[in-house]
Amino acid sequence: MANPSLLRPVTLLSPKRIAAIAAAAVCVIAAIEATPAHADPAEMAPQVYDKVSRDGWHLQIKIDHESINSVPNLAAAVNSREGFVTASGTATASGGSSPITDSIFILGYQLGCQSDVSTGLQLGGTGGASGSGGLPFTGVSGTIGAAGFVQTVIQPGVIVDLPLANMALSDSGTAMLDIDNIHIKADACGGDVNIRSYAYLRISTAKSHTEFAIYGDPSKI
Repeated sequence: MANPSLLRPVTLLSPKRIAAIAAAAVCVIAAIEATPAHADPAEMAPQVYDKVSRDGWHLQIKIDHESINSVPNLAAAVNSREGFVTASGTATASGGSSPITDSIFILGYQLGCQSDVSTGLQLGGTGGASGSGGLPFTGVSGTIGAAGFVQTVIQPGVIVDLPLANMALSDSGTAMLDIDNIHIKADACGGDVNIRSYAYLRISTAKSHTEFAIYGDPSKI
């Protein structure tokens, strides 16, 4: 015979109570899924491009030591993305018959937003001097500093160039650019934000004008 002290009345939950518990569980699961995950920085593959100009200059541009660290948005805004980028860019020129009269080497990122609710472009930073730089077809200008950042809002489906560092080739035909833990932020973007690095070199001589670029693998932030 069963022990009377072990017998307890069975409490049946009403349909409304069951529905309330189920709804609460769905809310908890949704909140967990909406919480951005902290991923390790992504190590990107190095990129190299060799080219010989029409007047005999042997040119090479390279991107290496690149990593992209996508982080949860600091303001917890659903339409903003941010990350930190690190990369090295190197350009060399040798062997040409005519002296190089002008050159520019640029290291930066391209950013694409799937959908957008605003317009405009801003580059900024702290502790740096005002300046400008960009591919000839971008016209991007702003302030780049030692504690710099880059932020932008763009039209849907448009890709913008964000130059982060630039310099001319030295007398020995070399240029080296390093960016380390630079903050990139995209605001007013309602969809995916993808970025990819680029390195661009342009040289001019009395005989020719040569420009070319390489691009890293795309990555989401």
